[in-house]
Amino acid sequence: MQTTNMRRAVLVLCLMSSFGIWPAPAAAQGFATGVVRPEEGVIVRSEVAGIIRSIEVQEGQEVSAGQILVQLGSDVQKIGVQLAEANLSRAEAAVVASRVTMENARKTLARVDIAATAIPEKDRQDIGDEVLRLQALLVAQEAELAEARVARELRQAELDRMRILAPFDGTVTILRAQIGDTVADLQTPILDLVNLDRLYVELVLPVEEIPNVDEGSRVDVQVETEVLGPAGHVEGIVSYINPTVDPSGRTFLVKIAISDPSRNIRPGMRAEVQLPER
Repeated sequence: MQTTNMRRAVLVLCLMSSFGIWPAPAAAQGFATGVVRPEEGVIVRSEVAGIIRSIEVQEGQEVSAGQILVQLGSDVQKIGVQLAEANLSRAEAAVVASRVTMENARKTLARVDIAATAIPEKDRQDIGDEVLRLQALLVAQEAELAEARVARELRQAELDRMRILAPFDGTVTILRAQIGDTVADLQTPILDLVNLDRLYVELVLPVEEIPNVDEGSRVDVQVETEVLGPAGHVEGIVSYINPTVDPSGRTFLVKIAISDPSRNIRPGMRAEVQLPER
């Protein structure tokens, strides 16, 4: 009776194994679980304090690098630019006028030199001194002109910072602020921007796996099997291996670069990576 029961048990195990109900231990040992993360993802904040005048994007919208995301109130900065431009125009005009005056004085001095003894020496000396004075004035005015140009650029930069631009191509995933909100410089979260085209799987592996992982090697990745099924199966490339080991957990970090043009795979999903064995 016991022999018959044992035969039945073996037969059941064989059937379970053949139908994939009972996974082989060797297959389970070669997998590691990680999390999908974006290569580029940021919570956008403002460089300067201000009040949100307009929000130019919506949640889920794709944007390009340099595109305007949010406009802060900028009336004061616009006035600053206008004043800087007026000062720059005044400085440019002063330099032009001084150059003309100095050029005329030089011509006069040249005519005096030709006349030689026909002009009293004191008059010639006075004209020469006037040329030197005009040269010194022109140097000072050119310095003021350079300063006015820098001031104009500074005021324009302040105005530009009132427009918050996309730092990279991506998708707006969350809007965290509204029109009329006051934002503090580099503190208030405004929106989340994520590049959904550049993803990787982050793995934390035991130190024993170091000999089995090489940068550039290709691995099979299955993301959220129950949710995505075959659509979650992609090829990954080991893009980074942390050269240090966490001494407390005896683990090291690995990044697996993946690509999913269909965008079925999303940051935050769980992924199973089949590790190479040696």
